[in-house]
Parts: sequence; structure tokens; C-alpha cells
Amino acid sequence: MRKTILLTGTSGFIGKIFLKDALQKGFKVVDILRIKNKKNKNLNLLRKNFPRSYKTIFFKNNSEIKKKLNKIKVDYFINFATLYRNTHTYSEIPNFINSNIVFPSLILDLIYSKVQKIINFGTMMQHLDGKNYISNNFYASTKSAMEMINIYYSHLNKKTKVYNLKFYESFSEQDTREKLIPVLIRNYKKNKKTKIISKKLELNLIHVKDIIKAIDILLKKNYQSGSYCLKSSKNIKISSMISEINKNSLKKIKVKYLNLKYKKPKKNKIKILPGWKPTIEIKKILKQILNNKNS
Repeated sequence: MRKTILLTGTSGFIGKIFLKDALQKGFKVVDILRIKNKKNKNLNLLRKNFPRSYKTIFFKNNSEIKKKLNKIKVDYFINFATLYRNTHTYSEIPNFINSNIVFPSLILDLIYSKVQKIINFGTMMQHLDGKNYISNNFYASTKSAMEMINIYYSHLNKKTKVYNLKFYESFSEQDTREKLIPVLIRNYKKNKKTKIISKKLELNLIHVKDIIKAIDILLKKNYQSGSYCLKSSKNIKISSMISEINKNSLKKIKVKYLNLKYKKPKKNKIKILPGWKPTIEIKKILKQILNNKNS
């Protein structure tokens, strides 16, 4: 019998990639989306292509969630919903808390005793010192709060496995977010200069396909509830990579290093997910994209 996955955040970057992958693997999927996403072309196309496997619960406000969610039966819940900003303003605080804490908590409270497994996503920005919960920004603080809420529900019902997955940065070739690597690629294609915080900047990047492999492992294996890290064995020093590419390319990557204060993240001590390791070399992909003479 086919398993059913309840998803949030399918209008976002990683969520929409996982949604298509899950449908292609034969899962049934139910996602929860705000009514404003009803005209999302990519999601509507998936509903057309997978009419018996993909359904959506649309809601206008949080009060509608309970009524609509009680009507469905699911096996797994995966929370991709997130509001990300590297910094925040006073007026954005309610949106951060509603998107990253209130919304997934309302769903958790309804389904924690009815599903087999729950997977929540955090960030290694929750651990500025490498281990303890010292957040890098307000966004990471909301992720730490949600992780604690997940742990609370894992103790309420021992039969349901609850997992928190964390990583530093994610990437895929279709990435359109306002993050450094996608911005660098877009600016390169437009022959524009990219501002980079520091020449010392290093990133630990994981390909989305490797994140999906981690989810597959958790759905297949019967691991104990807990928090796990996904990371590459080596960081990419951005300035070195750019210099290396520019030496061998007719079209140069234009950058401006701002020389702002940059604190390299300490080596993290969070347990890596057993049985998982990254298989896609991000640096190699970036070199191919940024060294394309036809770009």
C-alpha cells in the first residue's frame, strides 16, 4: 500500500523539488498551502500530471487548518515551510514567528500521534559556536524554537519518530533564491559585479539531491528520534574558487569584496545522519556553470 506524505513549503525551493521527486517515486502527497498559491503554475502542472497522487489543502488563515486537516490520513509529515532572512526588522518578527513556529506547530499538534515519522528542517546557523544553541540571527532562533517543539512532541508519543535535519547551505542548478551562489551566477550571466562580504568567506554547500537522499534514508530506516547534520567534508573558499575560474576563462567573474567582519563558523559537533554522505560535488558544478563561455 502506498504511503502518504503531508508536506508544507512546497511553493519554496527545496519543497517543490522534493514534491516532484516523491510523486515520481510513487508516494501520495498532500500539501498545505495558503490560498494565494492556488495559481502556482508549477504545482498546478503536477496536480494535472499526478491527479490520483497529489492533493492540496488550501487555507486562508490558521483557524481553517484544524477543520481541513482532520479529514485526511497520512503516514509522514515533512515540514519545509520557512521564512528566511539573514537579518530582520521589527515589523517582520510576527511573520517569522508565524511561518517558522506557529504554522508548523498547529499541524504538529493535530497529527503527531497519527503519523509514523515527522521530519523538520533547521539550519546550522542555530550553532554559531559549533555545538551549543547560539543563533546567528533571528531566523535561526525561530528554527531552534521549532526544534525544541519537535522534541517536546517526540516525548509525548514515543511511537512517532521525530527528526530534525540541519545543514549550512543548499544549492541546485535551478536555484533562484537571493543567496550568494544563485546571485553570483545571475550576475555573471548579466556581466554584473557581485558584492561579497569578505575575501575570507567559506561556504559548506549541499546539493538538494543529497538532501532528498537524507530524507529517503529517514523514511526507510527506523532511526531513533533526534537531530542530525548534513554537511560536505570541505568548505568552499569563494575567493579561491573565483580566482581559479578566472584564470582559465575568457569571461571573468566580477566581484567586489566588502571586507566586512566575517566570523568563520566553528567546526560543528552535531551528529551526521548515519548512512548518508554527499555524492554531488558542488564546486565542480559551479565551475562548469561559471566557466561556460556561452553564458
